[in-house]
Amino acid sequence: MRTKKHVVEKNKKQETGITLLALVITIVILLILAGITISAITGNNGIIENARQAKEETEIANEKEIVEKAIAQAMGKNKYGKIEESKLQSELDKETGEGKTVATDIGDELEVVFNASNRYYMVDKDGNVGEAQDIIEDKNPGDITVGKDGEILDGSEEHPYEIWCIEDLVTFSNMVNGSGIKLENGEVVKIETANSFKGKYIVLKTNLNFKSKLSYQNSERTDFGDINGDTDDGNTLINEMTTGTGFKPIGISNRFEGSFDGENKKIGESYKISNLYINYENDTVLNGYGFGRSVGLFGNGNFQYTIIKNLEISGEIKGAGHTEGIIGQNAKLIENCTNYADVSGYNMVGGIIGGSINEIENCENNGKINIAGTIWAYGGAGGIVGCASETNIIKNCCNTGNVLGNNTRRGGIVGVIYTSSRTSILIDSCTNMGKASSGICDLLRIGNLKIVNSRNLEECENSGIIREIQAGNYDIDIECNIKNSYNLGKTQNAGIVATIGYVSKSVKLNIENVYNSGECTSAIIGTISQKGITTLNISNVYYNKEISQKVGAIEEGIQAYSESEIKNNSNFINILNNNIQNNIEWKKWKIGEDGYPTFE
Repeated sequence: MRTKKHVVEKNKKQETGITLLALVITIVILLILAGITISAITGNNGIIENARQAKEETEIANEKEIVEKAIAQAMGKNKYGKIEESKLQSELDKETGEGKTVATDIGDELEVVFNASNRYYMVDKDGNVGEAQDIIEDKNPGDITVGKDGEILDGSEEHPYEIWCIEDLVTFSNMVNGSGIKLENGEVVKIETANSFKGKYIVLKTNLNFKSKLSYQNSERTDFGDINGDTDDGNTLINEMTTGTGFKPIGISNRFEGSFDGENKKIGESYKISNLYINYENDTVLNGYGFGRSVGLFGNGNFQYTIIKNLEISGEIKGAGHTEGIIGQNAKLIENCTNYADVSGYNMVGGIIGGSINEIENCENNGKINIAGTIWAYGGAGGIVGCASETNIIKNCCNTGNVLGNNTRRGGIVGVIYTSSRTSILIDSCTNMGKASSGICDLLRIGNLKIVNSRNLEECENSGIIREIQAGNYDIDIECNIKNSYNLGKTQNAGIVATIGYVSKSVKLNIENVYNSGECTSAIIGTISQKGITTLNISNVYYNKEISQKVGAIEEGIQAYSESEIKNNSNFINILNNNIQNNIEWKKWKIGEDGYPTFE
């Protein structure tokens, strides 16, 4: 029989159990809440990180405002409105106090360093201030197999070799070329053999400027020796890179067969290599064609393996042979690359590549291109490609740079197409806005060419699309297709094709859904040679009769329209779009900002 005491004790035990259970639950809840709170405080989007970012953004805004104020004062005190290094430094000292900033003239730009934050800003000569950039310390300069903080890299896609400073880039060049030195654990190691980096990945991890000491870990170092061909200049690295022959192209003495990527994943843009200086115009080492070696940032690649993408360069590049902005010759793929460098060479000169490229997409040239060589079978200059000897696809590319020289083989996109066989070459969705001999391609010598969705918008000497189609004495058929394209540039000859020249066998020229509204002598085709067999298939081709009074060598399939019937006219847009039918690769048309039909 249970007593009252027993019942009380039992109730107390139950209450104690409930209390303990409640306590445990409370603790668990608190721990959960604490966990959430800790995450909210310390996570990637936590309070601490958000506060740090807000503080950094405030500092950057303040620094940028200081630079802009100093620039305004410095330009105001110069009667020509220019920014001088000494004036800018003086104004910065007034804003921040002496010793807080360093202003340096590095050629086309000035850079302003804030010592306390370890950040810097680029300023162009018009006074525009760039975005904040961090000064990066590479603990292993000159060793691309080790990351800036000591990580071991094997060149795989997951752990690519890294370029953090000029020393790394020079070492990379030395390794490909098989000469000079590299650094391991800070010690100099002589390179005995060339490394093509076949199947390996190399990434550019930051912007580099050859004239800026900030892009070097030690711009005054001399252990890389004589690179620029001047043994009496002290051999400091920054001097080697900016005088004499300058930077030695990656693959000038060997082939680069890897993948090079300059993508800035943080902001979705390409990293930049600025003030690149290469001067091999007096190169006496000959290539297989009897001219100087191929030069550019890269010299020689491999048609099957070499990939270069997401890269922007500026500066000056000179060569005695094949000379280009990104690579001299031979590559599998060049993608998302932009050239601002002025490029001058003797033969096969291009803003992006000289020749032998499997595919080139989304590339742009803004630099001046100059060819010094005379006319011969392989010679040519182009805003994108100098000589497309093995090219298969050129897509979504744009040229704004002038293509100059005594050689008439100068095209806004391609100088010469000269393939060793009937290789099919596609030029798709390309635009020329630079002066040249012809807007898209100057000479089609051998091959099967298709131009689609492309346009010329700038004045050219000979033709808006192609200057000449001819095969000379080669016993070969040529086919050229120009589809869904147009010309608005003034030319001295023809709007679309200037000449079908000497052909020993046959040429088939197909022009469809094309219009010309550029001032010219002949609206569509200039002259046709009587040698060989020429087959023309012309359909839905239009020209502005108020600008060109002469149709040219052919009238069938060509229709004349007035300016008002072409410009700002939805009916003409409908005509062009109705001609597309089932051609899914053709872009549709719309009225452009200038009133003329353009692509959607």
